[in-house]
Formats: sequence, C-alpha cells, structure tokens
Amino acid sequence: MNLWNLIGLFAWLLIVIYLVFIVMNIRARHIKMIVSGNQKRSGQTVLLDIVEVVVLLAAIWGMAWVTWLRPVDYGNKQEISVKHRYANLVLQTGSDHSYYVTVHSGNGKDPVRYFTYWTEGAKYQITSRNATIADGPEPLTIAASAYPWSKKTLTKMDKITERAYVATFSGTYKPTFLNGLGMHVGHNAQRFSILRIPNETFVRIDPVKDED
Repeated sequence: MNLWNLIGLFAWLLIVIYLVFIVMNIRARHIKMIVSGNQKRSGQTVLLDIVEVVVLLAAIWGMAWVTWLRPVDYGNKQEISVKHRYANLVLQTGSDHSYYVTVHSGNGKDPVRYFTYWTEGAKYQITSRNATIADGPEPLTIAASAYPWSKKTLTKMDKITERAYVATFSGTYKPTFLNGLGMHVGHNAQRFSILRIPNETFVRIDPVKDED
C-alpha cells in the first residue's frame, strides 16, 4: 500500500475507536443517570448522546464521500496524473468486408457493448463504458470530450494513420492529502479509449444471439 493511503486507513481506525468510545460513554452516562434519578441531568445526557452520534455520522459521511463519492476532475493536474497513448489499428479481413473493430452487444439484461480491436501483435477487448468509436469527420466524440485530450495530437494522428488508431487516456491519483484520505494514491482514476476509424463500414457488428 502507498504510504499516503495510510492517512485514510488511520482516519477509518479513528472512527472505529470513536464508535467504541461513544458506545461505552453513552452506556456509562445512562447507568449513572438511572442510579442518580436526576431528571434535570437526564435531558443533558440525551443531548450529549445526540451530539456524539451526529459527530460520528458526520465523520462516516465525510470519509464515505472522500473514499467513494468525491467527483474526479480529470483536468486537475494537481490531483490527477494524465497519460495519453496512441497505437495504429491493424485491419482485419472478413468474409464480406475488412474491419478494424468488432462490436458485440449484450442482451437486454446487459446492454453494454463490447469492442474488440487489434494493434500490431496484440488483440484487445474493451466495453462501451470506457471506450467510444469515432467514425465521423472529427476524432473527438461527445463521450470522449469528458476527458482532457490534445486536439492537435488527435488531428495529427488522423493525418499520419489515415484515421485508423486507438487513443487511450489514463488518469492516476497523485499523492495529495485528499487522495490519501480516500486511499486512492497510485490507483487508476479512469481509463478511456477512442477507437478511431475512417467510417462506419470498418466496423463488424456481431449479431446478438436469440435466447431460447
């Protein structure tokens, strides 16, 4: 584990310790209240109980937010380390036409599409959750525009590859206090690919099998 992520581990440990403390503390106060029978003190005891529980819930919510719910700003270079990789697509020869990408769609219960593509010496499969096919005049699609790209580099790749390449964005959490508190440092924040092809005819769509 990255040492920065120990910040988050320590914070969760403190919450557990605080939980044990308030359980014992509330129990002790209520026993004392019952023994003394002081009605005025009982109101103060219940109020203190509420305050301690609210603090606990606020701490749990804060840690849950920073660990799982905090939105990622992929353009924030202070928080995210960004890399872009590019590779030429390799044309595949089919019985009816040649293609760069095959698309297989899931059934009704799994509507995600699966993209398969080839680069030199390798075959990859990726889903529509983290990839898009760009077959129009511009390499940047609506889905891909959510991430930082160099339009100049994409335009250059269009020219030197004749619009047949894969561009991959990857973001990694940097060592910062908030990233450490969320135990994200060194982990992958997102990976997204643009499958660039000349036009839609260079896609082979595999039919969905009918269920019995």
